[in-house]
Amino acid sequence: MTATVLRTERLVLRPPAPRNARVIARAVNNINVSRWLTRVPFPYGITDAQWFVSENQAGRFNARLIWADDIFVGTIGLDQELGYWLAQAAWGRGYATEAARAVLDDHFADGTADLVKSSHFAENTASRNVLDKLGFVDVGPCTHFSKARNAPVPGRSMELTRSRWEQAR
Repeated sequence: MTATVLRTERLVLRPPAPRNARVIARAVNNINVSRWLTRVPFPYGITDAQWFVSENQAGRFNARLIWADDIFVGTIGLDQELGYWLAQAAWGRGYATEAARAVLDDHFADGTADLVKSSHFAENTASRNVLDKLGFVDVGPCTHFSKARNAPVPGRSMELTRSRWEQAR
């Protein structure tokens, strides 16, 4: 299923296109970004970004690129879990929360949608703060393998129900 374009007050979230591979690679080829992600290697090159775009276009991912005007901010997706990352220059501006609200609104617009899962590395307090603001609740410890760190990393599993989402909104 191809992701639709979503718009917020400051952002446009749209599916990645082949022309976006370079900007994706440039932003995530930063250990300060990739160290917080599970599936992203470091270094991250143009071939990795091209693979990500093609997998998304083939329907194996449901990711959107986040844009503030014509500045690339990061990516967000909701498949088995809600996941996101931002380019380092975009940190601390509320973009992750704003983009996630749009994705969750879109998800819960389907009357049958209920539980959304997410997780974060335990030491990633910024990501934890985003999930808390969205109404997610901590459901316990987990461990994820980080390709960038080449190591298992302790994390926290989080869940959001439709009723919690409606309360948080």
